[in-house]
Amino acid sequence: MSIRVIPITGVHIRFVPGAWPMPDDLRASVPGRWAAMLEANSHLWDGRILGVSPPVVGEDGILRAEAREDAFSSFLTWREAGFPEMGIRNLFGSALIVSADGFLILGVMGEDTANAGRIYPPGGSLEPRDVMEDGRVDVARSTAIELTEETGLDAANARLGNLIAVLDGPRVSVSRAFHFDASAEELVAEIRRNLEKQEHRELGDVVAVRRAEDAAGRGQVMAYTAALLDHWQGGKISL
Repeated sequence: MSIRVIPITGVHIRFVPGAWPMPDDLRASVPGRWAAMLEANSHLWDGRILGVSPPVVGEDGILRAEAREDAFSSFLTWREAGFPEMGIRNLFGSALIVSADGFLILGVMGEDTANAGRIYPPGGSLEPRDVMEDGRVDVARSTAIELTEETGLDAANARLGNLIAVLDGPRVSVSRAFHFDASAEELVAEIRRNLEKQEHRELGDVVAVRRAEDAAGRGQVMAYTAALLDHWQGGKISL
């Protein structure tokens, strides 16, 4: 399946009750698979996560979907099984940190995380805390929170740029650009100082790139991130 990179104008996701429609055999395998994952990485925590229906981008540019809640162990079991189709997508916010000299700052995930060694923009899967009282899922709020939690940077200090959806099979990245008035070198240094202060850090490091190959030797650049970089550098999208 090819990766689609689509400029969007907004996001409208509503929370609905009910667990994910996992096939019975896959659901039954969750406890055993989770136990094996914990044995391999005792730092994992089985929190709650939101998955969404296959999103639709309308003529108005708004991405729409419905969200349901399930366990993180269910998500990792689904991922380990190769993401068999079950009408759910892992939609997450991505904070595109854009430097004044035209670099994108990506996170290198730490060794204690479920995504160790993977490289992608700071962000995270949607959680119950992202559901507002009216049932709306606030992806923008989630993205800003994750930006601060992972890097120490404050979204209020940046100029908001464009909103881009990257559809990569079971993964959907809703990417918001944050333009900072600092060079890549200055931003990387600031983030590294912030990381040193974190007791439970998700990022092992950060890297400044314009293209995916700029991160060679640092880890695995996720395919959706590489596609976004290609579209950006190829002039197909602007941030």
